[in-house]
Amino acid sequence: MKRGIIICGILLFIPLFSFSFNLRIDTPKIKLKVKGGETITGSIKVENPSSEKIEVKIYLEDFLYTSPYDGAKQFFAPGTTEFSCSSWINFSPQEIVLPPFGKRRVNYSIKIPSEIEGGRYAVLFFETSLGEIEEEREGANIVILGRIGTLFFLEAKDSIKRADLENLKVEEGTIKGDFVNRSNVVIVSRGNFYIMDERGMVLDRGKIQDIYTFPNDKVPISIKPSKDLPSGRYTLISTFDLEEGDVLVKEIDFLKDSLGDIRILQVRD
Repeated sequence: MKRGIIICGILLFIPLFSFSFNLRIDTPKIKLKVKGGETITGSIKVENPSSEKIEVKIYLEDFLYTSPYDGAKQFFAPGTTEFSCSSWINFSPQEIVLPPFGKRRVNYSIKIPSEIEGGRYAVLFFETSLGEIEEEREGANIVILGRIGTLFFLEAKDSIKRADLENLKVEEGTIKGDFVNRSNVVIVSRGNFYIMDERGMVLDRGKIQDIYTFPNDKVPISIKPSKDLPSGRYTLISTFDLEEGDVLVKEIDFLKDSLGDIRILQVRD
């Protein structure tokens, strides 16, 4: 019987089969502060650490962060998202063959338009075949592809990061709100909090989840004060490190009553 070939993208788990991804790059992320009209060049080293020849296809795509905004990404055709810089990037070659334990550099050139505001982003993928699965029911072989990418973050030198914590409320003893990216660049936030009583004693502290956002993204966050806090008035100070020296701080005064219920009294920057 004649069999066909089905191409399948990256799979994180394939029952009964195991594939080894043997491809490395030396630059998983390129983050640059840029100005209009300049041209930037560089290269990425691609390495085959295996004893088998590897054929590599290289191409650009756009990406956005997606729910739960913990770094998870969704990928799109190049030039199709609002914050794409795919059209600014040229690279060569587009295909390479790496001999066993071989290395090769892929050169790139970035041409920044004469005017730029905020940030623009893309990913350069390096893709190779991991192997094939024989699928009896479909009468075809399934080719499994794996890929690794270099993320490009190009941001205007005068970009300013702005974020806010909005829609604060209490639900089931937990303080909830929305972290909102109010700037025109990507913001990665790493947050923490501590709770002080009226004497300034710290009685509770903890971590807020890491958040990855594009402009205008809104991400729900939650902070659960310790059940061991006695009734009284407290101040919760939340700090979000936005990287590169930028910080968002919110102070939340709240009251815990004798029944254990929490009520927000005041919010300050």
